Amino acid sequence: MLAFVLMIGLTGCGDNDPQPTATTPPPPVSGDASRQPTRTVAWFIDHRAELQAILGACRDNPGDLGRTTDCINANEADDRITIQEMKNAFK
Repeated sequence: MLAFVLMIGLTGCGDNDPQPTATTPPPPVSGDASRQPTRTVAWFIDHRAELQAILGACRDNPGDLGRTTDCINANEADDRITIQEMKNAFK
């Protein structure tokens, strides 16, 4: 999944002024939150592919990324999705 997201992100390499679209993956997680808008828990719940990509990056490098806003919000979104799926299973 992460490879797919990275592949999509690299297809536009070489463009001088790429325009973001609804299918453009989010920028990579970094320690510098000033470079990108904050993605909320609700945003991650609505964007499951990006959620999985961010969770993978956060789990791969928790020392640098674990306490970033994206990692915290992605983990919270993952927890909420899991809880909702468990509730739905008991209905």
